[in-house]
Amino acid sequence: MDDGLRLLRAARHTVTGPAALLGDPALRGRAAEYVADLTRPYGLRVPDGLFDAPPGALGQSYGEMAAELIPAVVPPDEPVDVLVLAFAVHDVLPGRATAAYLSHVCPGTPMSFALCDQGSAAAFTGLRIAREYGCRRALLVTVEQAVLPYDAGVPVPARHRAVAMLWGALADDGAHRGDGHATGGTARRGDNGATGGDGGAGGDGGAGGPERIALGGGARVTALRQHADVRADDVAALAAGEVRELTAGRTDVAVVLGADLAAAWPGHRDDTVTTGPARQPSTGLWWALLDRLAGDAARPRPVVAADYEPGLGYLSVVALEPVGRSEPVGERRADEREQPLVGLRGADGDPDPGAGQRHDQDARLPGALGERHGPLPQR
Repeated sequence: MDDGLRLLRAARHTVTGPAALLGDPALRGRAAEYVADLTRPYGLRVPDGLFDAPPGALGQSYGEMAAELIPAVVPPDEPVDVLVLAFAVHDVLPGRATAAYLSHVCPGTPMSFALCDQGSAAAFTGLRIAREYGCRRALLVTVEQAVLPYDAGVPVPARHRAVAMLWGALADDGAHRGDGHATGGTARRGDNGATGGDGGAGGDGGAGGPERIALGGGARVTALRQHADVRADDVAALAAGEVRELTAGRTDVAVVLGADLAAAWPGHRDDTVTTGPARQPSTGLWWALLDRLAGDAARPRPVVAADYEPGLGYLSVVALEPVGRSEPVGERRADEREQPLVGLRGADGDPDPGAGQRHDQDARLPGALGERHGPLPQR
């Protein structure tokens, strides 16, 4: 069991307008030249005059997307120790040191990392880094954009989306205010915009500005595991085994699956599991997880969330327990031992079928993680 990290606050955003930096002709010219130079050795071509198109057709800046979310989850008086930016598809200006820029705009000027080339596993690896770093507060931001300025021969996401999650150490005395109310939820002064995720698992709940998610007292990590080299025909059995172990037959545990894992695990289909929106490989699972946590805020319960990266063969799993609950996921009471494994429900509410596609890149993922595995290797 890992009781050293909990989710304090979260916000998300569906971006619909153009990237502000593309309003600068000089930056547009530099972006066009840089992307053309990068793609040329691979036989890819940026169409002539592409960057003369309206800015809204050219993609997004992850620096802008993430910077807009940071004030929604990180108050000025709660400095962050480490910031992790996770993504798969590069943004409109790939030469920019975005993680370093975000450190500059984030309270605490935290140590920053950028994670890519791991597909949907990147955010799980980011959470793993936050845990291994041993910090008081860590900010994990996962982002994706739906446009590439060339034909990469692979699908791209459906929407420009970003999710920011502030994680903190349970031992941090600053995690609770003197009045006895946890600050782990979004119920701080100035946080009246917090919602229960009314956009649905695939809705546009964050369109038009950051959407703060009400989390009640927050949720602590009780297990975090990553498996590499998982073949498509093996993932269903491995995922079922992980869920079985982490729920231990309890019927009060919610399960959230990424769309790719749900597709690779057809036997999961039932009416008690939430499936994230399709064609959002970086943000989809976390978008749905926040909806699940917000929906259960009045009566919080444990959650197991998992996703599969089919192009790279990574299965990632995290288990969360409401703060203050005495029994971690994986333990059963005597009267529950004969109860069946928690059922599974599919609930993909993404409203734009066919609007986007997938993007994968080759990379290596650090080894599997959990109580049974060692620390992060040096890379």
